[in-house]
Amino acid sequence: MKRSERALAWLFVGPALLVIGLVVVFPLAYSLWLSFTDVNLLRATGPALELWGMRVPLFHWIGARNYTQVLADPLYWDSLWRTLYFVAAFVAEAALVGFGMALVLNERFPGRPLLRSLLLVPWSLSRIVVGLLWIGILDFEFGALNGLLLRAGLVDGAIAFFKEGWSALNVLVSVYMWNQAPFATLLLLAGMQSIPTELYMAAEVDGAGYWQRLRYVTLPALRGILFLVLVVSTVNGFLMLDLIYILTMGGPGNETTTISWLGFQTAFQFFKFGPGTAILYTLTVLCLLLTVVYHKIVFRRLEAAEL
Repeated sequence: MKRSERALAWLFVGPALLVIGLVVVFPLAYSLWLSFTDVNLLRATGPALELWGMRVPLFHWIGARNYTQVLADPLYWDSLWRTLYFVAAFVAEAALVGFGMALVLNERFPGRPLLRSLLLVPWSLSRIVVGLLWIGILDFEFGALNGLLLRAGLVDGAIAFFKEGWSALNVLVSVYMWNQAPFATLLLLAGMQSIPTELYMAAEVDGAGYWQRLRYVTLPALRGILFLVLVVSTVNGFLMLDLIYILTMGGPGNETTTISWLGFQTAFQFFKFGPGTAILYTLTVLCLLLTVVYHKIVFRRLEAAEL
């Protein structure tokens, strides 16, 4: 009976494990192996197979040479510091704006269901659509925002939002926050509504004001949700690629080139798949390290605050 139950269990679980292996495990293992190899589809020399008149390059194992070359590249470090600023600014804005909107939508007022529905519109849009939408708003020649500012007499001439690297990078942060903050709001709002009202009533009986209830009741109860929001926002910030592709293409120059864009550009524009995957795996390691840091900060500090 035990053997038949185990066989039946594997029969039900097996297809799901097979799909996970093909869709998740195999691409991860293949890309990790690729980061230790050397292959360039544009190179006319090197080991290759001749199949039906076509030359198929072979992957040549070179060990950690891709990683050493990447870490010695000044462009990589410039992109890394730019990525860290982008992620820090995006996570701070998304978390604060999301938390503020969740506090507002958690209150009772007329029109709250409509506002909750409208909240999901930016998040439900594809980021390609979001990029095209904001091009129409921020464009130097025909942008709607420049038109409104000029008609109102607030500026003397059109503003070139993407002319300088610093302003273009901050525009990317703001546009991405506009797209992703509703998701943080949704998570935080769900967490706030799961907090028992008895806790707030007991705090009011003890004389706690609004800010004290927020600090000692709401925030400790939301620590798991806050951890999830920080981790998801950080990973999304590191992996953000499509808005850069639509809005700036990494420019002007390399002023908005992040690690994800550098890895994409290296692999799929210059066809250097080994260095490209090595760049992206350094990003994976950084995401894992920051997840551990977030876990320690969020849980330990909130537990200390409860004590």
